[in-house]
Order: sequence, then C-alpha cells, then structure tokens
Amino acid sequence: MCKVTWCDSTPLKGKNGQQLKYCTVHNKYKIYASNAPTRPWLMYKVEKVVNGDLFCERCNLDMMAHYKFAPLKAIISAMDVDHINPLIKGTPEGEQPSNYQLLCKMCHIIKSYEEGDYIPKKYKK
Repeated sequence: MCKVTWCDSTPLKGKNGQQLKYCTVHNKYKIYASNAPTRPWLMYKVEKVVNGDLFCERCNLDMMAHYKFAPLKAIISAMDVDHINPLIKGTPEGEQPSNYQLLCKMCHIIKSYEEGDYIPKKYKK
C-alpha cells in the first residue's frame, strides 16, 4: 500500500525492482513533503496545494488571493495541517483526511491555545 495513510494504491517499483513508498500520484509530489513518511498529514497539505485549495478551513482566508504577490513556498509555509481531534493523532483513524484541516498560522495558534496545548501532558486531566 502507498505510504499515504488514506491511499489504497499500489506503490511504484524502483529501478531494481524494489517496492517504493508511494503510488504514482503521491510519488510525483513527495518532493514537497520530503519527511512525509513520518508525518503523513503533510501529504494532505500537498494535495491541497496541487488542487489550489489554499484557504484556511477555519477563517476561510484565501491565502493565494490575500497574498497574491507572495511566492507559493511562502504561502505554503504560512499554513499548517491541524488534527481536528488531537486525541486520535497517530492512530489509523486519526491520520485520515477526515481528521485534518488546513489552517493559517494564526488560526492554528488560537485553536491550539483553546485546546490547552500549552499545558504539559502530565498536568492535563
């Protein structure tokens, strides 16, 4: 299976016949998320970039329209993939597009604060 957790496609074969990590579609875009094997949500961001869906899913800010003269790389850097339900992050259910949302940095900071991410886990109840 493709290393992207929600993709059921068969990975490509390498030049010497070994199995690669990604299917044809995701292999093409892995350059944008070089550490995606350990951070699967990055491919969600890549898919949003490829589809031109660079808007904050919380405040609806269209990053491409708002920052029309900024380089694409800067706009991509200004956005984070957030786990909607952080309690299931790292589980098979938690690493699916249904648990991801693309947020601008400000919305991500505010959401994280609202969820108490600034409190060390050992003090959370």
